[in-house]
Amino acid sequence: MKMNKIYVLILSVIAFGMGMTSCLNDSMIEDQKYGLIDLDVNKIIELPAGGTHTVGITSLDEGKKDFMRELRLAADQPAKEDIVVSLEVVSDRATILKEVRELLSDRYPEDEVSDEEILTFVANGITVPATVTIPKGERSVNFPVNIDTHLLKPTPQFILVRIKSVDKPGYIVSGNFGQLLFDLKLKHQYEGRYVMTGTMEYLIAGSFFHVTYQYGLQFPGEDFTVQLQTYDGQSIVMYDEIVFGDYIYPMSTATGFSGWGSFAPIFKFDAEGNVIAVTNYYGQPAGNTRSAQLDPAGVNKYDPATKSFQVSYWMVQPNAVAAPPHYRTHMVETYTFLEDL
Repeated sequence: MKMNKIYVLILSVIAFGMGMTSCLNDSMIEDQKYGLIDLDVNKIIELPAGGTHTVGITSLDEGKKDFMRELRLAADQPAKEDIVVSLEVVSDRATILKEVRELLSDRYPEDEVSDEEILTFVANGITVPATVTIPKGERSVNFPVNIDTHLLKPTPQFILVRIKSVDKPGYIVSGNFGQLLFDLKLKHQYEGRYVMTGTMEYLIAGSFFHVTYQYGLQFPGEDFTVQLQTYDGQSIVMYDEIVFGDYIYPMSTATGFSGWGSFAPIFKFDAEGNVIAVTNYYGQPAGNTRSAQLDPAGVNKYDPATKSFQVSYWMVQPNAVAAPPHYRTHMVETYTFLEDL
């Protein structure tokens, strides 16, 4: 059991790309597969991106929404004429899988992640203009990529946007920067790392307490934190990052720590921030008959001023408590936002 807080260091890859930087990192230019390395003779049309040629978008469920991208001319001089570039969305699963495996091999190694675990985004959920014009006298232009964020999921989904053609001779579509792999993910507005406080009343015989009881004894002055991860557009699920590192509800015994297996609360909110339901991540009920149920007498409300919410709910377990309503524990908890995940 790991009791220390886990901090993950994220190495940020900063997209360097001003002027002709990205085209100069195009291996096909270096190999002279375009012909002469003369950016006035061989003018390159590209979709600038970072080293993985991937655009990561994490969005709330806000319906159809535009995300702006750049289309660029890599040449010694700005465009001497209007350049009309045709774009297309590539939704072919085999093509997308190939690109994910090549560009994101560290995240999706073939010996660890199956093809079935890599999700593709639906073609009708993304729209790009059929053509985009780089105006005479300019080097680049921005264009909208419209994404239906209602179709996003908490698990990443992928789709490609590609340069299809250029309307005039003398321009070459970049070999490395001719397409963008979109890495799309849903985020709930309340997702984050939270400090959890509260009580857990055990309603039958036994000595079980809220996890913060033992944590406070063993680590005085330390906050007990949990992740509240996006479950869907309306809901977040509790992930224990300290005791189990899993979707398990942690608790205290008289002498140490334990947890309710096959039980992790999902908190569902309405548009006004009211908690309108609490359910179990493992099912209603799970295989061990455990389910969650909102206590309507609680506060059950998110407070934007303090970035916190208080919620009251029961863990229901008929195979442990025969008499209806089968309540085994009653939780009253406050979750206070600490930082983004």
